[in-house]
Amino acid sequence: MDTWIDLAKGPLFRISLAICVLGLTYRFTSTIWQIYRAYNRAGDKKLPRKVILKTTLQWMLPTRMMRLRPVYGFASLAFHFGILLVPLFYVGHVTLWQRSVPLAWPTLNAGISDILSLVAIVGLSLILLGRLFITASRDLTSREDVWILLVLIVLMLSGYWAAHPASAPFNPRGLLLVHILVGDLALILTPTTKIVHCVLSPLTQLLSEVGWHFPAESGRHVAIALAKENEPI
Repeated sequence: MDTWIDLAKGPLFRISLAICVLGLTYRFTSTIWQIYRAYNRAGDKKLPRKVILKTTLQWMLPTRMMRLRPVYGFASLAFHFGILLVPLFYVGHVTLWQRSVPLAWPTLNAGISDILSLVAIVGLSLILLGRLFITASRDLTSREDVWILLVLIVLMLSGYWAAHPASAPFNPRGLLLVHILVGDLALILTPTTKIVHCVLSPLTQLLSEVGWHFPAESGRHVAIALAKENEPI
């Protein structure tokens, strides 16, 4: 068991981390490049910068969602806080990160990490239940969405039980191995699934706004393609 744990948190972790960092870098830079190309092709280069900034902040800070759908808004906020802060700042995780990234950063108190983990598990469970049983959400949910949520729930649960072996329903060392392996999987999935919004979210509204600024003469080109260039609009 210890050999597998060492393998999972050693070479496999470093490979997964490299895939995650390189993949996120590619997705981020390619999105910036798409925005740049779309902006250069646009006939109207005037963008409502204040509106874009306001909308971006509204999406990143779900105050509107908390008013309209408070349960879902709380679940989303709780899940994001836990899934971002605990992996990055829990003392056990920081030790692991520093083996591959020789930088020092602060750690979370164990009690705070426990609270954030439990809150994240509750938030993830509520989101999953909503995706499965609320018709409006279920119609927009893909299998990928469900599998990602399940992966994250297993990640958080196994990590909590590995840190609290007295409450673990199974062998704590086995749960630690599951936690590390699922963590490695989550790193690999990050740039290739919807989790990528962790870096693309600030660009979403800008990309959407630029995408609606069609290139000059696009209307005439569409009319020609439809053989209706001489017809009135």
